[in-house]
Amino acid sequence: MNQILTWHTLGSDGNQYSIGPAYYLNADYEPFAVRIYAEVAPDVEDAQFNIYVGGVTIFPDRATHTYHPQGGISVRAAAKTYIALSKDRNSEDFSDDFAEDVLVSDSWVTCNLIKDGGGKNFTVQLEIAPVE
Repeated sequence: MNQILTWHTLGSDGNQYSIGPAYYLNADYEPFAVRIYAEVAPDVEDAQFNIYVGGVTIFPDRATHTYHPQGGISVRAAAKTYIALSKDRNSEDFSDDFAEDVLVSDSWVTCNLIKDGGGKNFTVQLEIAPVE
C-alpha cells in the first residue's frame, strides 16, 4: 500500500528553510508522485520546493546547461533540482520525474521551501510505494 508523506508551511521571509517533519524510511520505497497545494497561489513568481532523502535531492537536474570553453575549463549553469508550483496556480502534480528509482531504507526524508513566490499556506505531499 502506498504511503503519503506530508509537509506544511505558511510561507517564508525570503530564506530557504526545511519544513517539518522529517520522516524515517524503514524499508526501500519508490517515489510515486509529488503534489503541491497553496491556499493562496504564488503571485510574484513560481514557488520552489526540494525533497531530500539522506540529504540528496530526489529530483533530476533540469537546468539548461551552457558550456563555455575557457582554456580547457567548462562553466556549467547552476543546478535546478527542485519542483515548482507555477505562478498563479493553486496546485500541481508531478510523477515519473525522479532522479532515483529507489529511496533507500534507513534514510531520513525532508522537504525544503526555497521560494514562496508570494504564495501562502502550502502543503507538499510525496507519495511512495514499498519496493516488492
